Amino acid sequence: MSAVITRAEARPKYRVSMVELLILAVGATTVNSALYFTGMAAGASFDVTGAPIDEITYTLVGVASFVPLLLMGTIALYLGWLKPSILPAARWIGVIVALGSIASSYIATDSFAAGTWLGLMHVVSAIAWFVAVGRKSAH
Repeated sequence: MSAVITRAEARPKYRVSMVELLILAVGATTVNSALYFTGMAAGASFDVTGAPIDEITYTLVGVASFVPLLLMGTIALYLGWLKPSILPAARWIGVIVALGSIASSYIATDSFAAGTWLGLMHVVSAIAWFVAVGRKSAH
């Protein structure tokens, strides 16, 4: 006798784990902090033009790395509980937003080097988001 698999069972189940999200947010913040200090050591000027702040600091890098990943990830977690089919779209939307905002790194800073280091931080955040949101569940 063969088992019948329904269409719902055949579809991959997506999930977001709060623990994994927290670990990836801390990891992305750590990597972005290392990129910031590497950029500073390489001579990149993190001065900002036309903004309420004068310089991108270590604290700003940490907050801008950790808070969006955790806040938006928590929203994705909640939406994933309500409707798991939304997670694959949320996964790609987050990546597009993170990578699409790389241009702002070059616009806001005075130096090409700082824009490049900040752009790398956006890539790290995009990777962390992609890994954290919408992974296929083993069960």
